[in-house]
Amino acid sequence: MMVDVRFRAVQPSAPLREHAVQRVYAQLGRFGEVIRAVRLHVSDENGPKGGPDKRVVVSVRCRGHGTVVVDDVSGDAYSTVDTAIARAARALHRGFARARHTRRPS
Repeated sequence: MMVDVRFRAVQPSAPLREHAVQRVYAQLGRFGEVIRAVRLHVSDENGPKGGPDKRVVVSVRCRGHGTVVVDDVSGDAYSTVDTAIARAARALHRGFARARHTRRPS
C-alpha cells in the first residue's frame, strides 16, 4: 500500500506526516492487498483567522472497488487525521461487507 501525505496552506510537518502514515497502517492495514494507494491532503481552510479550520481529505484507491473519499474538519490537524482515517476505514468495511453480501454463489 502506497501512502502519500500532502500539505496545502499548512507548514509541512514531519511528525504529522509520520502520525498520518502510522494511522493509515493501523486503521487500513487489515484491508491488505485490496488497497492500492492512500492519499491524504492536509490543509488550513481559514489561514491565520483561526477556528476549526484544519481539513483532511483521505482518498483510498482500491482494486476492483473504486475509490473512497472522506474528509473531516476540526481545529487540530492530528485529531482531524485520526477521525478522517477512521471514517475511511468504516466506509471501506461497509462497502466490502455489502459487496460480499450481494455476491451470489455460483
